[in-house]
Amino acid sequence: MSTRKMASATLANLLIPLSGLLTSPFLSRELGPEGRGLYAALTLPIIVCGWLGTAGLQDALAYHLREGRLSRRAAATVSLVAAVPLGLVGVALLAVVGLFVFADDRGHHDQLLVLALFAPAHILANLLIGALTGASDIRGVNLVKVVPALVRTVLVVIACLAFDLSVFWAGLLFLASVLAGLALGLARLLRAGPPADSRADQGVPVRSLLAYSLMCLPGVLAGISTARLDQIIGLPVIGAKELGYYAVAVSVAEIPMVIGVAARTVLMGRPSAADRRLAARPARLATLASLVACAALAAAAPLAVPWVFGGAFAPAVLPTVILCAATVLYTSVVIMGAVLLADGRPGRSSAALVAGAVVGIVLLLVLAPLGAVGAAVASLAGYGVSLAVAVWAVVRGGPGWTPRMLTVPYADDIAAAWDWMRRNPAVARVTALARGTGVGTAGAVVLLSLAWLRTVVPSLVEMSISGRPAFNAPDDAVPGVADVLGDAISLAFVAVAAALAAVGVLRGRPDRWPWLMVVLGPLAAITVAGLVNQQPPGLVTLALLLAATALWLCPPDPRVLIAIGALGTASAVVSILMAVLRPDLALISGEAAGDKSVLLGGLLAGPFLHSNVLGIGLALSLPFVFGVRSRLVRGGMLLVVLLAVAWTGARTAQLAVAAVLLVHLLIRYAPRRWRGSTWLLSAPVAGGFALVVVVPLLTRDPEGFTERGRIWQALLDRWADRPLLGWGPGVFDRPELTDALGGRFTHGHNVSVHLLVVGGLLAAVLFAGLVVLAWRQSLAPARAGQPAPVLFLVALALVSLLEASHVSTTLTGYLTWLPLVLIVRLGPSRPAAPVGGGPAEPTQNRVVSRT
Repeated sequence: MSTRKMASATLANLLIPLSGLLTSPFLSRELGPEGRGLYAALTLPIIVCGWLGTAGLQDALAYHLREGRLSRRAAATVSLVAAVPLGLVGVALLAVVGLFVFADDRGHHDQLLVLALFAPAHILANLLIGALTGASDIRGVNLVKVVPALVRTVLVVIACLAFDLSVFWAGLLFLASVLAGLALGLARLLRAGPPADSRADQGVPVRSLLAYSLMCLPGVLAGISTARLDQIIGLPVIGAKELGYYAVAVSVAEIPMVIGVAARTVLMGRPSAADRRLAARPARLATLASLVACAALAAAAPLAVPWVFGGAFAPAVLPTVILCAATVLYTSVVIMGAVLLADGRPGRSSAALVAGAVVGIVLLLVLAPLGAVGAAVASLAGYGVSLAVAVWAVVRGGPGWTPRMLTVPYADDIAAAWDWMRRNPAVARVTALARGTGVGTAGAVVLLSLAWLRTVVPSLVEMSISGRPAFNAPDDAVPGVADVLGDAISLAFVAVAAALAAVGVLRGRPDRWPWLMVVLGPLAAITVAGLVNQQPPGLVTLALLLAATALWLCPPDPRVLIAIGALGTASAVVSILMAVLRPDLALISGEAAGDKSVLLGGLLAGPFLHSNVLGIGLALSLPFVFGVRSRLVRGGMLLVVLLAVAWTGARTAQLAVAAVLLVHLLIRYAPRRWRGSTWLLSAPVAGGFALVVVVPLLTRDPEGFTERGRIWQALLDRWADRPLLGWGPGVFDRPELTDALGGRFTHGHNVSVHLLVVGGLLAAVLFAGLVVLAWRQSLAPARAGQPAPVLFLVALALVSLLEASHVSTTLTGYLTWLPLVLIVRLGPSRPAAPVGGGPAEPTQNRVVSRT
């Protein structure tokens, strides 16, 4: 139980910095550098006041509830009553601080006074956290912390998008969000508690609470000093530049601190076991987890820090590594302090924190010539002294606790943690799925994942080295490292496909060989066209042919299609995170954005060459998200993908996504007599592909469809010279074609035009046959409540109207070719052919047996 509580508290604590990470770019773009600094000056003093203003009463409430000397209702009453005088003192102190911070700016001083009125609410929130901690109500603690973070994230993002947000209103939204946590925290405390609360109904031990609080107060002051004072006094001591390096190092190294804080929350609650060794298990697991997390951060720092914060912050790497070591010590300090507080020895906990704070500040002054490195060493030494004093206090406390019991895991701790993970419902579902997965399913997931990595990883490396390349830049501009990495992933893809095909051959002759010929036909026709035009295929060109054969010979479970939706969601998440961390790499703005409206500083492209490429990938992945069973997971995935699609500004992709959503609603909510009818499932697909064929043929204006008319006319004229086999996939590399197209392009901006010029009439006809077969195979699953294949064909048709990069015969085209292969292979053994548009028989909904 304690392991589950610590995991829950760690996740909740982690959501708070994630909230700040998500809102930071919105605020930065909305307020600008100067406004962002002013926002911090208005809000940070109130946040610090919320910590200091408890005057140690937070830990006092936790202790007295833990020991059964105070009931939950009494704790709520004490918190409400104490928040009034403590809040008034806090407001008065903030008014004095404002005179110094805004000495020459009366307007902002007045704004600080208004915002300071929320200081009592922040003090009350921390008091409630203390009370809920002592009551071992981890869910209540999480609600008080997480709900305000979620509320302010939503409010700040919406306000930045919809309004012209000022610094004052941004601060008001940030500070007022705590009210949501207060309401939930009070509700949790005032509800009926466990039977243990009945012992505490005699009254409120006021003198004991005051004495305990006063003993905690020095530790509270020292803790805040250790966490923030070095940055406050660092400006005159080490200078602005070195302080900037140190601040970056702190922001990275303090992430694992959430583990120690979570363990503290569990340890200060009512013990989950009478055996102290068992009760201390969260402390030992937290120490191990902190060590692993800090080691990983330290190892990644040389690459991650310059990439995330920019090359100018490379000097912050060494301070980051040092502070990662300090964070491990901090975790142990927090754990030892929690044990001392829970045992009723707050004075010794405060002594440890005060000793560390004094040593840290003195060493900061002594090591100032070393800049950020000296500040990091001072923090490391300060935490070391705090740990030494805390260990001494624990040892002197008599029998019971030992430093080893609180820091070094036992073998049964690891076994218990592993058993908890296995019994976790989400982990259990994944494990069961993995155990039931055959070679075909595992191989298909690996192939899809490798293809996704091939489109993402090399471009990420390229951008990290050389910045965002110009759109349609020549291939020789790709750095050697990215090129080698891409080739390695491609070779891995080919090796897995070959192994999977070999397994299929050894298992025996599969059925429906003629259909395999239809599946391979378009790719084979384009390969032949290349050979005829002296363009010999490379290994990568043959990769999709080999993968299609492998998937046919060793068919996976139909649920493998969900992996495509998961990879699309991963593309959205990676792109959004890049926009948050490195907007200079992830966003396209200025002339490169063209006439598209720019959202949040630019068009979202992420690790892809253009926002249109990302948009197409998301549109083709979205249909398979509907195959996820969990409503919560499915809703979250849809939300992320839709946000990313909107941010790309890719109008073709947005049209395709809108059509997918509309068709999904029609299939689900159409009148019962229409559901499953052939015309309802077929009309969107047929209409979309009809537009793909007709629109370029009827377009005569060269400026039509954003100058695509010129491209289509030039390519159709080129195709007329070789109508049967076309010019091969290398036609776009011909210099004479660049002038005719009005620039350098890599595809025909319409699938029918592209296939005609690349593979001739043969490739176009064979592709049409593949689409028809996929449509026939998608009808039965749609009638059985699995509309993803039909929705994919709708998306494919609409993105194919004005784009064609997704039908590339290299691995960048995997989102077209592999889903088509899987839809045909995993459909019913005979294409559904209902009479009169009625529902198919149940036997027609059966899929190929699982591998």
